[in-house]
Amino acid sequence: MLSEEQNQQANQDSSNLDIEQMKKIEFLLYKVLDPEARERLNNVRLVNIERYLQVANFLINSAQRGKLELPVDDSTLKQILLQARDSRDFNIKRK
Repeated sequence: MLSEEQNQQANQDSSNLDIEQMKKIEFLLYKVLDPEARERLNNVRLVNIERYLQVANFLINSAQRGKLELPVDDSTLKQILLQARDSRDFNIKRK
C-alpha cells in the first residue's frame, strides 16, 4: 500500500514527466503488452495518469526481472489493475 507521502511523490513525478520519458515508457510497454492490453492501459492513462504510471512501472520492472510471462495479455492486465485499485489507501476526513 502506498502512504500519503508516496502518493504525493507519485503525483509530483507524473507532473514532472517530459515527452521523452513518456515515449520511453510507451516503447517499453510496447514490448511487454499485447495489443489488447496496450489499448486497455492507454484507456487507463486517459482517465487516471497516476494509476497508469504505477501499473506501467510495475509491468516494466517485473518484465526486466523476468517475473512476467511476455507478452502480458488483457486478462493478466485486468488482474494487475484490480490489484492496483484494491491497494489504494482511502483517507476519509470527517468535519
